[in-house]
Amino acid sequence: MAGALEGLKILDFTTLLPGPYATMMLADMGAEVLRIVSASRSDIINTLP
Repeated sequence: MAGALEGLKILDFTTLLPGPYATMMLADMGAEVLRIVSASRSDIINTLP
């Protein structure tokens, strides 16, 4: 069964926890999410244990 958001492409420029969590839920519903990270700015998601 295809997800409700199948075929939708999303660019994720978020850095704090609510943004990646929201795009994770969109991906769970079938969207294709491409996460863009900054080379010069640390990301809290990658620093959490």
